Amino acid sequence: MLAGIACSDDCTRKGNVSRRRQEMSKWYLWFLIAVLTFSSPATDPAAEKHGISPDITLRGEIVDLACYIGHGAKGPEHQKCAAKCAELGQPLGLLSTDGKLYILVADHQDPSALLRARKLAGEQVEMSGEPAERDGVSALTVHAVKK
Repeated sequence: MLAGIACSDDCTRKGNVSRRRQEMSKWYLWFLIAVLTFSSPATDPAAEKHGISPDITLRGEIVDLACYIGHGAKGPEHQKCAAKCAELGQPLGLLSTDGKLYILVADHQDPSALLRARKLAGEQVEMSGEPAERDGVSALTVHAVKK
């Protein structure tokens, strides 16, 4: 009889522990959802339009990548060739004033800024866009460009 009481008492304790664990698990889940919901960083609506990364503004020379990577061509003496290469559809980059090279890519929703940049090949410009980097290659989705 005592063994039956002990078993019954033990089973009751296990049931309470199990229910308590379920309640704690539910509480923890709701707590985790609340923390993740309210601790997410606020983002700028303009940044959301173009993705996760906020825009940066850089200054530098728009270079045609065929000549720049091929033989280091840049500067005022290469401006006419850069304009011709851009006109032919060669890929372009921005050689920023700090020496970093960004491949220029069009915004899928509005490619007009890259089209304007193409007309400024070989010139010093100020450019804004969303930076990205993959496998050591830096790119800039062009959102604005001015001379």
